[in-house]
Order: sequence, then C-alpha cells, then structure tokens
Amino acid sequence: MTVDHFKARIGDPAHRFADTLTFIEQHYHYQPSGFHNGPLYNSAEQNQGSCRVLAMALDLGLNEQQTLQCFAEHYQAVLADPAGSAHANIRALTQHGLGAVRFDNQPLTRR
Repeated sequence: MTVDHFKARIGDPAHRFADTLTFIEQHYHYQPSGFHNGPLYNSAEQNQGSCRVLAMALDLGLNEQQTLQCFAEHYQAVLADPAGSAHANIRALTQHGLGAVRFDNQPLTRR
C-alpha cells in the first residue's frame, strides 16, 4: 500500500489498527524505544504499538486527526468513553498533541 493510499484509508470506518501496524511493517524497520507522550512516559517495553504509530505519524507529517484515526477501533473506544482511563496514549495525544511526543531513540527508519 502506498502512503497516499494509506492516508486515504485511515478515515474509512473499515480501517483497523492492525491495518496501520501492517502498513508500518511494510514501510519501516522498527527498533523499540521509550517515549514521552505529553506527561505520560512509556518504556521501550510498553505500548510499542503506540510508539510505532506516533513515530510514523511524525515521519509522514500526519495531522492530529489523521494520527488518531490510525488507532482506528481504539480511538473509537476512547470517543465512546470520554471519562474512561483505557488507551492512555490516545487520551494523552488528544490533550497534548503530536508536539508533545518525544522518543528516547528513533524507533522507525524507512525501508
């Protein structure tokens, strides 16, 4: 799948988080990294799906809405439960934006 095709698909209700991870696997080499998402810190052993998505979003220049759509059904779960605590990285992204994401090491390099 091309980058343009991926960007067009992420807003589609049929798009799933697994589709995002497949795209990342096809286009990037991955190295686990700790990362900050606003005040939230994730070690290199935690939430590496979020790490991949956030790194890809920054690399591709996605806006915040596109980035949230990459989380697909997980983002929908957050929207359905705004006062909940599940999916902390998605919640942090909605509050602090992509500008608050920092990686200990660069987790993705293009293939």
